[in-house]
Amino acid sequence: MNLELLIEITPFFISVLLGLLVIPNMRLAATEKKVFLPKKAEETGNSLMIGGVTFFPIILIALCISISLPNMLGLYELYAKVEPTAMRIMQLVVGCSILFVTGLKDDLNGTRGGVKIIAFCAAAFMFPATGLWIHDLHGLFGIGELSPYVGMPLTVLLTLYITMMFSLQDGINGMSSGIASIMLFTFLVFSTYDESTLISFVSAATLGVTLPFCLVSLFHKRWHNTLTGNSGTYVLGYLISYHTVGMSQSTYMPEGMLMICLGVLFMPMIDTLRLLRSRVMESRTLDRPDRNQFNHMLIRTGMPRKMIPLTVVCLMAAFVVMNTIGVFSHWSPNILLVLDISLWIIIRLVIRHFIHERESRGFYREWEKAYGEDSWYANIPHETLQRKAETYGALGFPSDKMTENAVEFIADGMNRFERGMKRAVDLVVSAFCLVVFSPLMLLSYILIKLDDGGPAIYKQERMGRFGRPFTIYKFRSMRVDAEQQGPTLSHAGGDDDPRLTKVGKFLRANHLDELPQLWNVFIGDMAFIGYRPERKFYIDQIMEEDPRYAFLYQIRPGVTSYATLYNGYTDTMEKMIRRLELDLYYLGHRSWWLDCKILSLTFLSIIFGKKF
Repeated sequence: MNLELLIEITPFFISVLLGLLVIPNMRLAATEKKVFLPKKAEETGNSLMIGGVTFFPIILIALCISISLPNMLGLYELYAKVEPTAMRIMQLVVGCSILFVTGLKDDLNGTRGGVKIIAFCAAAFMFPATGLWIHDLHGLFGIGELSPYVGMPLTVLLTLYITMMFSLQDGINGMSSGIASIMLFTFLVFSTYDESTLISFVSAATLGVTLPFCLVSLFHKRWHNTLTGNSGTYVLGYLISYHTVGMSQSTYMPEGMLMICLGVLFMPMIDTLRLLRSRVMESRTLDRPDRNQFNHMLIRTGMPRKMIPLTVVCLMAAFVVMNTIGVFSHWSPNILLVLDISLWIIIRLVIRHFIHERESRGFYREWEKAYGEDSWYANIPHETLQRKAETYGALGFPSDKMTENAVEFIADGMNRFERGMKRAVDLVVSAFCLVVFSPLMLLSYILIKLDDGGPAIYKQERMGRFGRPFTIYKFRSMRVDAEQQGPTLSHAGGDDDPRLTKVGKFLRANHLDELPQLWNVFIGDMAFIGYRPERKFYIDQIMEEDPRYAFLYQIRPGVTSYATLYNGYTDTMEKMIRRLELDLYYLGHRSWWLDCKILSLTFLSIIFGKKF
């Protein structure tokens, strides 16, 4: 290791030393005097320490020492690289100071939202004021060189977004510092390669305080209640913004360096975008915890809290490696963006799978309460079995399907991998269909509204996977008061049902009333192929005759089904019982091939006008 490279990473060692010396003492002082305790912690008596309050002073000391070292050691060539950046250094100090003071005030007794926005904007405008702004997108979205009128506002918006992103990483000790560590390590490696000395100094100094803080707060018992706090996260977000904008102006690296920056930021940026969208739609404050935030989703899988920051870091590293390979292989930035999005979707699907697996155990416990200790073999009373035997005999089903004392459990015919792939295909195809059929759906919506002025979308509660209720969507085909006298099977009146509207009759005849269920498929309430979901009112009646209906709760209900093809829509209880037998057959034998067969036959039936 040459002396110049050693000096560039010297801030890392200085920050590590200062962090290990200062942070524990600050924490003890805060615990005894209750100086840096949030208000809620004071009320409850919990000694939560805002350890991030030490980040900015430590980084500033490490930078000052490191920048003066080349001159003290006579390395004037290295010092010449740093000296012209005095204005940039002052900009960093001023911007960090603004955010540090704002965050410290917020940690002590809170800061109004308007004050935060003013502070964020003042710090963000320091970048273009000193000539640091994004000049070129290098082909991303087909955009190349940017004018100052576009690049400067874009830089300000990006800085605000990244700073806010760090402040919203809540719920787990070490999360913000862990995310910052993988980002800073990436920036340190590439800034050293790029000969960006100041960026190397800032990366090393910041990494030196975040990495030890993350590891010690996770694994040291005395630090378990030590949080980063806004005084730390605001500064971290601002410094990460500086690195992102600075590295995007790289002259020694390939033009796709912006994509490496995007790779390291992709996961938290997408998660923050989803969080902001949900907060706006739900009219909730930004600081409220969100069960669908990435780190909270990992908690819901049952993963130990200590492992969550490390898991997030590893997943972020996967994006960095993929984008780095792509940049040095001269892949198009747009291809890399598509790969990033695809990897993100796969990660979310896998996590949601484990969440569903864990949450389904609550359903299994309810199953045990209903059917006894043998959780998947229902001990059904003899009189129920007798009624079933009589019903099956009347419908022509063989009686050997019955046993004397119990009904054998029917397991899902698909394994875990097949179920995951089925869900992935459903997600992609439903998204595509929502776009393709959107004009037809809009036309149907308008026609229904013009027909009788009532609501165009019909919403109803149905029972889905694990016996959980969900809302199914359809285009309304009947009058608004169609069920004024109570629940009635929708096809009980046939094609000439007087409750049908003029437009509704056409929509139902051509199965267009089912189009809104594409949204149910997209959000995971339903699948394209499954069993047709039913209302609890009718499920209770079915289970009096055949409790095996509960076996269907293992899978998602479908837009179409094996039973729909061979039994049609159900307009009587007898047909419901017959449909159940076909649904159970599908459950035990379902596969990708069977799903493709059902989907193909459904399309052919619709094309040739078959009534079902």
